[in-house]
Amino acid sequence: MELEKIKRNLSGILPLIGLLVVFALFSAVGGDQFYGARNLTLIINQCFTIMVVAIGVTMVHAHGGIDFSVGAVLALSEMLAAMAYKRTGSPFVLLFVAVLVAVLCSFITGIITVKLRIPPFISSLCMQFTCRGIVNTVLQSKSIGVTELHAPGWGVRLPVLLLLAAAVYVILDYTKIGKHNKAIGENIKAARSSGVDVDFYRIIAYLISGFTVGIAAYFDLLRNGVMSTNVGYGLEMKVIIAVVLGGLSLSGGYTATIKSAVVGSLLITIMTNGLMIVGVPVTYIGIIQGIIFLLVILFTYKRDRQGLLPR
Repeated sequence: MELEKIKRNLSGILPLIGLLVVFALFSAVGGDQFYGARNLTLIINQCFTIMVVAIGVTMVHAHGGIDFSVGAVLALSEMLAAMAYKRTGSPFVLLFVAVLVAVLCSFITGIITVKLRIPPFISSLCMQFTCRGIVNTVLQSKSIGVTELHAPGWGVRLPVLLLLAAAVYVILDYTKIGKHNKAIGENIKAARSSGVDVDFYRIIAYLISGFTVGIAAYFDLLRNGVMSTNVGYGLEMKVIIAVVLGGLSLSGGYTATIKSAVVGSLLITIMTNGLMIVGVPVTYIGIIQGIIFLLVILFTYKRDRQGLLPR
């Protein structure tokens, strides 16, 4: 029991240590080019979208799910929101459509996964292909600009980020929604035997995730000012790598915490930015991230004779 307690404490501390080490390493190698005010501002801006999405996706990971569609859903939400704004001229409509589209897409993914018993990686990939196909078909290498709208500064974004993190933290740790999703991640059969409405709580997790994707889409569209076909590419892998680096197990359960989303998002953003600062080609960064992701998975899963099993 004492050994297990030590392991849990280490798993909680290691991501924070990793964050400090990565920051110190790139500060030493990159110098003032890395820790200068301009680059730190860039890191924070880049981290915002990943962190907001990761906070919501943590709910899905809590029950052992996974979502490969968040990048494409974000792109579709931005496109339809931008089109709605062009027709109405209302920023409120832009926000409403962005959130509505993301929630509907996540709800559909949840229904396909939960009710049709389709593995989550397959259902979310189907949603990814569908959303990305719609975006590419409608835009066809064109773009939609909303540059006339003022991008909210950190006086708005920081309170929104803190509010989302606090809300999901309370839901995850202090409500039936969070506790039951974690219980499902630990052992779905035991949760069902205990009277937990497994299907209902898993779908609620997808809805919460969709809401955060919609919020991220709104702020991302205003920050960029332009919606194009390359929006959201690679976001899903960045989010998955972020939560795993933050200490969350892909098998779900009680390791699911908001801290994983926050720390992991900072880690992946600082790592990507730092590698670019020191001159690593962009084409190699994805390879490095993939290797790191694989190593983390090997350390968070154990082997038996038949392959990899969740701890």
